[in-house]
Amino acid sequence: MDQLPGGNLFNTFLVTGQLEDKQKYKRFERLAEIFTWLALILGFLVIQLPFGQSINKTTIYVLEVAIGLFVVVWYHLLPEKFSGWAKRFIGHLITISFIAFIVHYTNGVQGYTIFLYFLASLAIVMTLPITYILVAAVYVVVLIFIEAFLTAGSLSTNLSLAVLHSWGLILVVFFTRFNAGEASLVKRREEEITLEKEKTMGKLKDEFVYIISHELKQPAAAIKGYIESIFTKYQSSLGPEDKEVLNLTNTNSDRLTKLLEDLLDVSQIEKGTLRIKMADIALRPVVSEVLSTLLFEAKNKRISLVQKGNEEIGAKADVDRLKEILTNLLGNAIKYTPEGGKVTVEVRKEEGFAKILVSDNGIGISEGIKNICSKNFIESKTRAPKLLKVMV
Repeated sequence: MDQLPGGNLFNTFLVTGQLEDKQKYKRFERLAEIFTWLALILGFLVIQLPFGQSINKTTIYVLEVAIGLFVVVWYHLLPEKFSGWAKRFIGHLITISFIAFIVHYTNGVQGYTIFLYFLASLAIVMTLPITYILVAAVYVVVLIFIEAFLTAGSLSTNLSLAVLHSWGLILVVFFTRFNAGEASLVKRREEEITLEKEKTMGKLKDEFVYIISHELKQPAAAIKGYIESIFTKYQSSLGPEDKEVLNLTNTNSDRLTKLLEDLLDVSQIEKGTLRIKMADIALRPVVSEVLSTLLFEAKNKRISLVQKGNEEIGAKADVDRLKEILTNLLGNAIKYTPEGGKVTVEVRKEEGFAKILVSDNGIGISEGIKNICSKNFIESKTRAPKLLKVMV
């Protein structure tokens, strides 16, 4: 975030425009075009009212047509790269020049249209840096005093009106700039406070995850210790089925410990500092290990887990992350396969990739999710094998 200027009065005048994103001026240009067309239409209607003063309507009509042509060229024919502060400032100066002609042909400093100078100045004051504002204000004041000499009637009266209008312009510029600057400062301070709160919440979340994961590691380690103790003390009295259950419990205890370690990786993922440990691995033992951790869940639903392929295929991958992916794929396959179904895992080599195909006779994955998954090298079709590509 950009550094905020200090809170004194001078910096209040400087801040507006400096804190604005230059890209947003493209949106401003679109709004300016719309408001210009509205102003032309309303101006044409207003000029028909009886003002009690002589107004050269023909000249006003010509000026409106000229302004309309300018709008088309300025907003549609100029290349898009000409956008931002400079273009907006030049556009305001041209607008002020058109206003000078309108004021001149509507009784000059004695007419009602002098307020258009104030309107054009408001747009500059609220959106541009202070240098542009000073130049524009001086330009408007000069035009007002020139008009004082061109307007019919007493020169002293016209000059007095020019002074009055210039004074009013200065007041408008001062108060508008001050309020716009204060609003920008308040908005930026609110953004900083919000960002600070988000950082605090993120830090608290990281601490919470750290504490929780460490607190859960103790009972997980205790469970593993109890299992090893049972194996040691009661090895001779355990039946085959008991040993199988204890082995599955031990494997899932290791899995729980790994999940707790993964929980600590959340903050690293958010910070973009998570390290991937690539290594040469054999895929068949990895698949077998994952299948063994899910065997108990499959048995509860009477689902057969089948591993196809006897060929030893190697790949370069992060073995822990690969186990997570396979566990999620196979876990979902078991979850959404009806009782008595079958889940098959096949490893094969194809076109420089080691492919692990997980297929089942469950409900499959919808087309929408399939398109998202394919971007992450997981391809699937409804009631068809799910495909994971691991680069060799």
